Amino acid sequence: MKDVISDSQAAFEAEALGALFGGMAEAGLRHAVLRNYENLPDSVGARDIDIVVHPDDLSAACALVADTARSMGLRLGNHFADERLTQFALVRRDADGGLQQIKIDFFIRSEVYGIEILSAGDMLADLRHHNGVPVVADRVLLLDKWLFHLLVGRPVHAKYDADFAAIAGAEGAALVRSLSRFLPPARTTELVDALAAGKGSTLVLARAERRRALARLWAAQGLAALPRSLRFMGFRLRDRLRPHGVFLSVSGPDGAGKTTVIDMVITQLGAIYGEGAVHYAHFRPTMLPRIAEVAKKARAVETVDVNYDQPHRAKPSGLGGSAARLAYYWLDYMGGYFRSVRPVLKRREVMLFDRYYYDMIADSFRSRIALPMPLLLAMGRILPLPHYAFFIHVDPDEIHRRKQELTMERIAALNARYGTLADSGWLIRIDNNGAPEDAAAAIVDRIVADRHARAPRALR
Repeated sequence: MKDVISDSQAAFEAEALGALFGGMAEAGLRHAVLRNYENLPDSVGARDIDIVVHPDDLSAACALVADTARSMGLRLGNHFADERLTQFALVRRDADGGLQQIKIDFFIRSEVYGIEILSAGDMLADLRHHNGVPVVADRVLLLDKWLFHLLVGRPVHAKYDADFAAIAGAEGAALVRSLSRFLPPARTTELVDALAAGKGSTLVLARAERRRALARLWAAQGLAALPRSLRFMGFRLRDRLRPHGVFLSVSGPDGAGKTTVIDMVITQLGAIYGEGAVHYAHFRPTMLPRIAEVAKKARAVETVDVNYDQPHRAKPSGLGGSAARLAYYWLDYMGGYFRSVRPVLKRREVMLFDRYYYDMIADSFRSRIALPMPLLLAMGRILPLPHYAFFIHVDPDEIHRRKQELTMERIAALNARYGTLADSGWLIRIDNNGAPEDAAAAIVDRIVADRHARAPRALR
């Protein structure tokens, strides 16, 4: 494998997009691209492709994506659906093992807090066509983003000022009509005029103004308002109880090549789940500081040892000290999960740890803990652990060649302890005696296969 991302990604995108838009046109599905259409239908040209689909055609559009995936040998690396959005991340590998992927988002309306801002009918009116692909009108592109930001109390990014000013200058009357549904006429005119003057990034509604606007929009929906609000709250509760993000860890002895493999995994997961959506941390959440730093602040020690190149340099603590260390780290894993990890998962992003609690079990001397493995396992069973925990296995002689600080006997013992965790289901064994690209691909493919298996049966 020359690279983790396929050299033929561009040709793959053209094939997938041709099948998608050709199929939607042939089936007569009401749809239009919302943004980033300039390179279509040959290339996505962005992180993903956003498509407005009429709600009555959504099931058929999802079935088309599933049929396209099956015909092209693609797997669902990600599938998510709520009251307004359906997401697909389709993944496969080329003949050389390079990753090919495409992300598709279907929207059936524009909304905020479960309150409809623009219906699919509104968004699919006055369509344009770009290279045969239907695209929403400029005012719809503007209203979808601007109204959402106004109603949540955040300004749009300054990069939109010039484009939005041009649209507001050309279609000011239509924008005024849209805003007049929930704002007083004078305020509506003031906002549209400011937008046309290039001041969109400075426009923010006060909290009381937003509340009144949302109340008017909600009331205007009539009998549909309450069911939509209940669905919105139901999906938000679901996402809080069962976050959709990916939580993984990579463990193994020093010298197993974890860093190289992890870098490749991050690149591939970033391609699948979005650039900037992969978050990296080392060993523990660090909600609590290092014990040595606490001891220094308490003046129990004068200096903090920061010689990280030799993690096994210090002797393990006694029984009491080991128990205290275990309790301290356990609290960090538990509290840090809710403080640092779970928010990432609720945003449907990826949290990757280089080492995790498993390394404290297999290599407890690294944390100066000398306690029986059954006790460490018992404490681990009541922690929120990664969905995917990988053990990078390398033969002892190869590790010793890379990391002379460890003896062959110590390396063999560590491999055996990690292997015991893998054999008992705590870890997933990944061989890294060959090319690191192969190990990284094995990790990513394991995650993709599991996410594919979790997708609705009709889509697989």
